[in-house]
Amino acid sequence: MTAPSDGPALRRDWFAVALCALAVFLVAHRLGLASPYVVNDDVRQQLYWMARWLDPSLYPSDLLGDYAAAYVPQALKALYFAAAKGCGLDPLAFSKWLTGGLFVVLALAFYGIGAALEGRMLGFFCAAMACCLPYFLKNISGGLSRSFAPPLLALFFLAWVRRSGAGMALSLLAQALFIPYIAVLCAFCACCDAFWARITDRDAGVFPARPWHGAALLATAVLVWIFNHGLTTAGFGPLVGRAALAAAPEFTDAGRLELYPLPNPFFDLVYWPFESIGLFLDIGLFAGIVSLVALLPFLVVGLRRAPWPRLVSRAGRQAAALLVGSLLLYVLARIVALRLFVPDRYIAYTINLLYALGLAVALRHALARPLAVPAGRVALCLGALAFGMWRLSGAGLYDYRADAPLYAAVARLPKDALLAGNPKLLDDVLTFGRRNVVASYELAHPWSTGYWAMYYPRLAHQAEAYYAKDPAMVLDFARAYGVTHMVVRETDLTSGAAVKGPLFAPFDARIAALAATPGKFALLDAAKFPYTSPEPGVRLVDLRPLLAEKAPAAAP
Repeated sequence: MTAPSDGPALRRDWFAVALCALAVFLVAHRLGLASPYVVNDDVRQQLYWMARWLDPSLYPSDLLGDYAAAYVPQALKALYFAAAKGCGLDPLAFSKWLTGGLFVVLALAFYGIGAALEGRMLGFFCAAMACCLPYFLKNISGGLSRSFAPPLLALFFLAWVRRSGAGMALSLLAQALFIPYIAVLCAFCACCDAFWARITDRDAGVFPARPWHGAALLATAVLVWIFNHGLTTAGFGPLVGRAALAAAPEFTDAGRLELYPLPNPFFDLVYWPFESIGLFLDIGLFAGIVSLVALLPFLVVGLRRAPWPRLVSRAGRQAAALLVGSLLLYVLARIVALRLFVPDRYIAYTINLLYALGLAVALRHALARPLAVPAGRVALCLGALAFGMWRLSGAGLYDYRADAPLYAAVARLPKDALLAGNPKLLDDVLTFGRRNVVASYELAHPWSTGYWAMYYPRLAHQAEAYYAKDPAMVLDFARAYGVTHMVVRETDLTSGAAVKGPLFAPFDARIAALAATPGKFALLDAAKFPYTSPEPGVRLVDLRPLLAEKAPAAAP
């Protein structure tokens, strides 16, 4: 920031924003870039199987891998395939650099929105919001399909503000390829605006307004349908309906997902977005409240000083259409839950985008005095950089380094090995040990009805075997699924641990019943289940010699 001018964006501004955003990302995600075991948690359910592109003998085809591959949009698979085959990049490593690229694109899109609304100074403040509010990087982290939602929504809104029908069409097509439900959202909002303009005799909407716009909408619809239809034809769909949602315990707060009853809209529209604005997630509830109180004077002063007539003339209609369309889809998604997937996905990105832009407008005008001098502009820029690096540190990342010796031991097993154990530990074994597992926690997706019908029995059978008191139950389970090894965390197999919700409803009750039966947990019997110990408290049991022996069947 070398001048307080609110003139058009300069070429050097875009480079400056990109470099600043990249610096924030590199510092914030330094642990992820330094260690292969620090990743976004959802990477373990969506990207792990892509390692077979580097080594075709990894991850032989099975239910989990087939579902994970079907769950990822084709364009995202093509991107990772090109990185693996063309550049030899490991998918987990590439996911981290893709996260950084998408974060930079988001910051540039925010800068463009601010520059289009008022000028380059507001553009810098908008980019600062992208780099200081953790919501965006948390959702971009992992380089997943979801990661494309914030930048592609921001690009769509930027094209809309700049009245670029071509930009809106290209954004829609990219959304349909990478994050289909955001394409549904943006197409619906644009069509709502065009329809409202028609019935009120207002100026025609930017998009759809020409015949080829209709072709772009049709192509978007076809791409979204192909993705959803592919899941169904593969036997994994459709999405669960409201009746099943209300009846299944796995959707309650005791289950795999706290989806039913649906949360109060207040949390989706106000509470959770304000967690990202305040310091609630960084320091705690009290600090979050104090931070919002401290922001309040700046908001009052800035919003009073802002040139609202000019801002509304340039983006008021677009912001209103995006908000109203998002709210309508959000309400519809709640009514037909979960046929349109999780309802908050249709409002969360919009709300956070608009809150961030509103906060940028307020701060830009509240800080007009320090912006009038070069030293003030430099101080604000450096302050925003430092704050973003601190606040976004580790956003969206989880540290799985503690079990690195276990992953190394599993990686030495034959590549066609099949492991079983505690599903929550098997997520990490699956991803970092690079061996198939019977059933993991992250891939327990009860919303996909066809997939859940196939997955539920193996998850239940695995729990029966893991917590069994009868050794024959373990071996019967292993024969049924071809399990070669069991991973046992000793602290799991205690009476106390087994009654504290070790998995999720409806399995927890059965696990507690198994733990209450007389006898010792079978997998802790070293005489019957010899083991190696890759790390303290963890056993790796080779079942192959035991399966080669004839053993009596378990009692029914």
